[in-house]
Amino acid sequence: MAADKVKGGAERPRWSLDRLVETGLGRTLVRIAALLALIGAWQLAGNDTIGLLFPTFGRTLVAFWGLVSDGTLQVALLVTNQTLLAGVIVMLVVGIPVGIMTARVSVLDRIVTPYITFLVAIPVIALIPVIQAILGLTFAARVTVVVLFGIPYVIINTAVAVRRVDPVLTEMATSFGASRLVILRDVVLPAAVPGIMAGIRIALGQALIGMVVAELTIVGAGIGSLIADLQGRFRVAPVLAIAVTIVLEGVLLMTIVEWIERRLGRWSQS
Repeated sequence: MAADKVKGGAERPRWSLDRLVETGLGRTLVRIAALLALIGAWQLAGNDTIGLLFPTFGRTLVAFWGLVSDGTLQVALLVTNQTLLAGVIVMLVVGIPVGIMTARVSVLDRIVTPYITFLVAIPVIALIPVIQAILGLTFAARVTVVVLFGIPYVIINTAVAVRRVDPVLTEMATSFGASRLVILRDVVLPAAVPGIMAGIRIALGQALIGMVVAELTIVGAGIGSLIADLQGRFRVAPVLAIAVTIVLEGVLLMTIVEWIERRLGRWSQS
């Protein structure tokens, strides 16, 4: 009996951290504890003696409430998220079909791949002067920046996911007389869902970065102009509050994407 225990390795303690995070309540408690530790470290690292120094969590929270109470933050987020929403829609409507066609049509693959590689390799912020020269200081220019930040990852991950679909599945569908459209709809896309959603998650994170970059570099009436105004008045705490708000928005969007992925996962498995 003792030999079996030695052979199988030491058993984990009854109340080990691994066992704790195996339950939903345990994971929630661990996350709350980590958040409280982060807030505590932030409070200790901050300095409220001078307004120009890194603010404590308390001062940042007060600044956040000040922006929310007068509606300034909500209006800025509404304007800025219009750019993000338009960019994400274009990114998905264009990126997913292009990725599918790139994977299934070799000629298109040879045409598109060099440009996608270029967008991944070059810092998109370097293209902003070119975008401004072509589109000016317009809403379309900001949307273009968001799209360029995210669309390469949608195309690449979609193409890779479609290429990795088990050929046995498509051959079986073909043997039963299924058309190309039916194979794409009922075989290829369900099998490629995990890879496509992974690309969307990465692209959404990049789109958030693009949204902030576009607001800060191209004249806008949203978060960018608000941050510029607060920086000009040396108000560090409100700027940090806005930055944290954007981070929380990113976490919320990622959570929504994960929920959609779980829903589509059922279709994929069926």
